[in-house]
Amino acid sequence: MHSLYANLLNETEKLWRQRRTKGFLLLALILPVVTVLLSSLLKMRAGMLFGLEGSLPVAMLHLFTFAIIPLYMAAAAAHSFAGEVAARTMKLVLLRPVTRARAYASKVIAIAVFAALCLGVLWIASTVSAWAVGGTAGGMADSLKAYAASFVPMMAIGLVCVFIAQLFSSGTSALMTIVLIYAAAKALPLLLPQLSAWSVFSYTRWDVLWTGSGAPAGILLNTFLLLLSYIIMAYAAGLMMFARKQL
Repeated sequence: MHSLYANLLNETEKLWRQRRTKGFLLLALILPVVTVLLSSLLKMRAGMLFGLEGSLPVAMLHLFTFAIIPLYMAAAAAHSFAGEVAARTMKLVLLRPVTRARAYASKVIAIAVFAALCLGVLWIASTVSAWAVGGTAGGMADSLKAYAASFVPMMAIGLVCVFIAQLFSSGTSALMTIVLIYAAAKALPLLLPQLSAWSVFSYTRWDVLWTGSGAPAGILLNTFLLLLSYIIMAYAAGLMMFARKQL
């Protein structure tokens, strides 16, 4: 267990040293502030700048879970796996006294930590910004529930990104492929709506089922089990690939 913790600290530090990580968290901090300032300047309600109804925290959440957080996780997965293979630093990770299963887990957890940190920073910045101009936070309990629920589909998408990244030996190729797959998956339900219920990429706005009166418990449970299945399958498939990888 100590080796997992030590390797997790190392992987977290490596991600933190990247400019994209700091920029990603900075964007989560300043975008709600800029949104409120612009909407105040234009004398519009904070939640209406993007043409969306509802509170600023929920509007920001939908923007980030639709594009920004998946993009960051794709970049982090590409760097942590394909990028390290290309840079020949993956061998250094495996030379440490840690099993491949724990090395893989530490990389995945590090990506999840920054995704969760972004959601936390975004919620605080959005809530405070909405209150600062005398607006509404849209129900603090509801928005907090929405942010917590959003972590589940983000984790599922992140693990799919990790799996795809291991198919490549170049971080750039991995990132471009993941972005193209994500874009195609988001567009596919427009052509084949019946597939949307089975695609993990269709649940980036899963939080709407949890806010307000919420969806029936049966629907929430079925959706959660579907996302959990994606998480388990993607994690297991990625671990098997990582364990068999020849460097």
